[in-house]
Amino acid sequence: MHPLALLLRDHEGWLMRRVRDYAIERDYTRYTSTLEEAWRVSIVGLTDSICAALELSAEPWELGPDDDFVHDPVAAFGVLEAQKHRTRGITLEMFLGLMKYYRQSYLDLLADQELESTIIRKYIRFIERVFDRIEIAFCAEWSRSNFTNTAAHELQEANRRITNEKNQFLTIFESLPIPVFLLNDRLRVNQMNQAASKLLLSKGRAGSYYYSGRAADAPFPWFGHEVGEFLAADEHERNFFATLTVDGGEHRYRVSLRWMQDISKKFTGMIVSMNDITEQWRLEQKQATGGLSE
Repeated sequence: MHPLALLLRDHEGWLMRRVRDYAIERDYTRYTSTLEEAWRVSIVGLTDSICAALELSAEPWELGPDDDFVHDPVAAFGVLEAQKHRTRGITLEMFLGLMKYYRQSYLDLLADQELESTIIRKYIRFIERVFDRIEIAFCAEWSRSNFTNTAAHELQEANRRITNEKNQFLTIFESLPIPVFLLNDRLRVNQMNQAASKLLLSKGRAGSYYYSGRAADAPFPWFGHEVGEFLAADEHERNFFATLTVDGGEHRYRVSLRWMQDISKKFTGMIVSMNDITEQWRLEQKQATGGLSE
């Protein structure tokens, strides 16, 4: 692997924090995701583009008047991101402005390295040209659609509000201290929060499941008997206690099964929440066996 590619791969966390700090400083976070995982995914996408360019040629990717930037494989990530952000109500000015701070974050990383000046200059030129190609590509993509009329402006405003509201509720969901699973009408895992992902998949990053793009096809592995009884009883909610082996030890949970409260039936399925009461349970066991004196 090219040394520049190794450097970028090894510093993805640093780059994510750098651009996030720029976004906070310049107030871009009013229109961006509140979860660290979304920032990490964006850095991975940009780094993939740079590494792909390095594999094709380690020389700076200079620009030409006849280049087809929209179909440039090096710029593919930028085109895709432009399409996604445009439909979410983000303007070209917003997107291009934040992209400048992504570029700056990569240049900041290079400025911190103790390498020969000729190598640093070459790396900077390479990074600059890759970002140039990405930015030209998404500007070209953006200009292909007519987003200048009043209706489009109103749609962008509405989409910004919807996206911010979605990010707020996603942040609340991911911040819950107890595992929460959303099962679809076939009782397959549709979503899970950070605590649930850590319990089931041993992945502790907020938003890791949401941004993974997984299809809702994984069966829920626990409480089959209780879920079956809940379905047969046609109840709205059921609570029970269950013991699971977690990290080599037994953990006790107060489990709640509850149907989604959606009268439109657009969001059907079941909510499973699990409150870890292991410490209280162990204390009660000690008291029951005389393990604690009065």
